[in-house]
Amino acid sequence: MIRSALILMLLPLTAVAGPWPREAGQTFLSISAERDRQGSRYTGLYGEYGLSARVTLGLELGRTDLGEASAVIWAQRALDDGTGPNRFSLSSGLGAIRRDGQMRPVAQGALAWGRGFDHQLGQGWMTGQVLIRVTGGMDAAQQSPAFRITDSTIKTDLTLGLRPTDRLMVINSLWLEAPREGQGTAKLASSVVVDPGGPVMIELGLVQPLHGPAERSVRLGGWLEF
Repeated sequence: MIRSALILMLLPLTAVAGPWPREAGQTFLSISAERDRQGSRYTGLYGEYGLSARVTLGLELGRTDLGEASAVIWAQRALDDGTGPNRFSLSSGLGAIRRDGQMRPVAQGALAWGRGFDHQLGQGWMTGQVLIRVTGGMDAAQQSPAFRITDSTIKTDLTLGLRPTDRLMVINSLWLEAPREGQGTAKLASSVVVDPGGPVMIELGLVQPLHGPAERSVRLGGWLEF
């Protein structure tokens, strides 16, 4: 059960790309480490680069202490013209995951929505994303092995964030995942991101399972923009 939860973690849950495009020529990097109550660990790297005013490129790398690893590159395009309160984007990506000693291809597509708002406690934002991911492999059960889709999952991520000050963000996310096989999961992730005054912002968070095969875990990460 714990191993299954770690495999789900491999395709990163930390920084879900919002629908706002990264400014052209600007880069965002996030590295995080997560550890649950059973001592299982996950390390992830997430990056964005603003290719143009409407296109953002991304990279996601993940690894567990069980030797599972993944890498995905993606491109996101803004669907709106940048006016009005709502933002929409569409993204697609390709990559690979190493599982059971084998490398398997991964493809994904996502639709995202976002909206900013003002609150008496500070500026805030809301986002929602639906992502479909498929994993391929060789079907050894056939008389002549053939390539087929071996796994698929649908992820829904809902986020509410608030920035009370220029140096503090509070972020709460609900992560829902429904694999084609196995039990679905629901998690509540709460993080505080602090700017200590240097180039790196510090993230400290807690991931609380609500449903499915997972353990409570703590997260420590760093954010860098340049």
